[in-house]
Amino acid sequence: MILIKTAFQNKATMKIINTHAHLIEIEKVLQDDGQKYLSFLRDIPTFSAIEQVTAMLSVENLLHQMNEAGVEQTVLFAMYGPILYSSNEFVAGICRKYPGQFIGYASVDITNPEAPAILEEAVVKLGLRGLKLHPPLQNFYPNNKALWPLYKKAKNLNIPVVFHVGTTPFGNLVKLSQAYPVLLDEVANDFPDLTIILTHLGTLWHNESFMVVEKHPNVYIDTAAYPYEIRELLNENLLRRVGKNKFIFGTDFPMPYEGKMHRISDFVDCIEALTISRELKELIFHGNFETLMKSKS
Repeated sequence: MILIKTAFQNKATMKIINTHAHLIEIEKVLQDDGQKYLSFLRDIPTFSAIEQVTAMLSVENLLHQMNEAGVEQTVLFAMYGPILYSSNEFVAGICRKYPGQFIGYASVDITNPEAPAILEEAVVKLGLRGLKLHPPLQNFYPNNKALWPLYKKAKNLNIPVVFHVGTTPFGNLVKLSQAYPVLLDEVANDFPDLTIILTHLGTLWHNESFMVVEKHPNVYIDTAAYPYEIRELLNENLLRRVGKNKFIFGTDFPMPYEGKMHRISDFVDCIEALTISRELKELIFHGNFETLMKSKS
């Protein structure tokens, strides 16, 4: 009898942490211009089933998918911007309700001059453990020196900062130039002690992202790309060249991919099926992120 390895088997054999997920405050998103945004998104192939995506936005569904995939913990991102909006308080409340299952990362309105102080409150009072920024959705260039006080605050708080890089399928709501990964080279140069995490394997700007990660000891990247990109890109040579300690597992729940609704187990199975060593899979699934966060405690 041939045994087929499944995500369920991973639950017993390998610890898995999903470092990239969103739970959106959909009621607030739909206020003001929200309905206009959703109508606009329906014309973009990635979001043709936007109603099905929004129907997935519950803690219960996320927990079910985590259990199905054998995921022990998930990092939830707050976001101050359109479409993906979720407040620091919302994310912190989920983390309190489900201790040990979720790690919360804050976000801030980068136009607010009090953003560094707001970040400090989110970390010190709400217990959030990182900062998530989405340059295109928040309409800023990450190498704008006006953001240096925010990055300095994150460094002083000893938390990682996650930047969205790569393609952003939100049509003319965003500017792709703001998601160019090489912009983070300047940030990493000026803040060598700030832990920076790029997203989505730099999706469609893969090589530029890998260049930045390879260059800087303080820059990491998550695997929250389409499964076909993961299969095509992640081989032993690349992982060891860029740095075997630099890749962390993420899925971008609940975003659709390849015409499918999001299933965390698809991403687990994709990493498990890679022709790379067991050591590298362990590092991607949990080891690298645990080491990264341990240095923050």
